[in-house]
Amino acid sequence: MSGSGGGSGTALSDPRWLAAGAGGLLAAVAALWAVRGLPLGGLTLWASPLPILLAGLGFGLGAAAGALAVASAAIALAASTLALLLFLAGFGLPAFLLLALGLRGGRIRPALPFALLGLWPAGVTLALSLALAGEPGGLEGAMRRTLEHSFAHSGLEVPEEAIEVAARLKPGMLGLVFAVAMAANAALAQRLLARAGLALAPTPRWSVAARLPGWYPALPALAFLWWAAAGSEGVGLGIALALLVPLFLQGLAAIHAALPAGRPGRRAMLGALYAAILFPMTSTLAVLGVTAFGLFAQWWRHPGGSAAGPPGSSGGTPT
Repeated sequence: MSGSGGGSGTALSDPRWLAAGAGGLLAAVAALWAVRGLPLGGLTLWASPLPILLAGLGFGLGAAAGALAVASAAIALAASTLALLLFLAGFGLPAFLLLALGLRGGRIRPALPFALLGLWPAGVTLALSLALAGEPGGLEGAMRRTLEHSFAHSGLEVPEEAIEVAARLKPGMLGLVFAVAMAANAALAQRLLARAGLALAPTPRWSVAARLPGWYPALPALAFLWWAAAGSEGVGLGIALALLVPLFLQGLAAIHAALPAGRPGRRAMLGALYAAILFPMTSTLAVLGVTAFGLFAQWWRHPGGSAAGPPGSSGGTPT
């Protein structure tokens, strides 16, 4: 009996087990907070991957897998199967995959996780389109009906043409929110762990290290060709827009790298850029320009480093 008790005590005192349990419970609480419709539920839902990322970046993939398992079990017990599937597809599984692809050799290698920020929402969009193929209008029709119900419930009168455009663009917009939220969660987790001295890997200089694999730019091009071949019907546009999001984020990272801290006028230039992105009259041109710069940055060699990573890296396009 003493041996059994000693083994149990060792397991309970193992920081990896503690991180898995605490991370999983916190992730479940964040997701369930949104499922129950409590205040700020949208914010807590998008923050639900953070505890899993903290467990993985601080205590390894085993702790992250444990946190994901604990969170999944808690959500399955406290909510519906649909809530569990939403958490896994939108937050839990991609968070674990970011860690599995990015933590290699004791370092953070962001190329493949960066690509996942576009591949995952594109894959989810494709899966949903196949699942809803038998519904009137398919995925786009389901999006349109959802928007119509939402606007009708809020009492807003929106032209049918605007709803049609919004239904086509919604997968890309959700992909953007997903990518920004996951990247922000990962960066915040690494920052918190590094400050506490618990990070497994050194923190890269994100603005230089954030480079996509060399094969990635071909994917949105192929998706746009698919959309053009299929005409206005089909989900090619939504998939293409989702795949473009990492190139947009890469463009932002490259602009930050080109404007190093301490450079005169840096804050004013970055402020003007973000204002142009957010202002409706200029947002389209600004987003297209940043995305084009992100494509250029794929092969651009930064003076302080390379297209592959931070200063001191070997250079070249990441794979």
